[in-house]
Amino acid sequence: MPPVMGRRVPVALSIAIAALLAGVAGCSSPAEAPAAPATFSAIYPRLFPVTTKSQCNFCHGLPPNDKSNGSLSMGMDKATAYAALVGKIAVGSACAGKSLVSPNQPGLSLFLQKLGPGDTCGSHMPLGGDPLTSEELDQVARWIAAGAKDD
Repeated sequence: MPPVMGRRVPVALSIAIAALLAGVAGCSSPAEAPAAPATFSAIYPRLFPVTTKSQCNFCHGLPPNDKSNGSLSMGMDKATAYAALVGKIAVGSACAGKSLVSPNQPGLSLFLQKLGPGDTCGSHMPLGGDPLTSEELDQVARWIAAGAKDD
């Protein structure tokens, strides 16, 4: 979809998430491994600590700054990261006004859009790190769809 006043809508990502949530993305076979738990406790150690390939804390563990982290500081612990994301609005100049994590609405959550392959404002994340796998993106989408609870 072409940019609309500087914003690009991740239509393909929204459709894919809706299909997954509606259960039309295919049937599981008994040979498939069970999906990773869709909880913030399961997501946090895979995405945030400096020891992961995505290294989110390298930039987002710093104080808010529009240049280095889009004014999104998520601290260095799970509770601070959760509090910075869920129900909050982006304030960085590239994505100002967008919901970071909208519980029950993965298609409206900037956090998932920034991590996924679709169009987004600003830069895709993790900047300079390895892209998330489809399983990791699915896990994040399922966590948001389930209400983005802090477990």
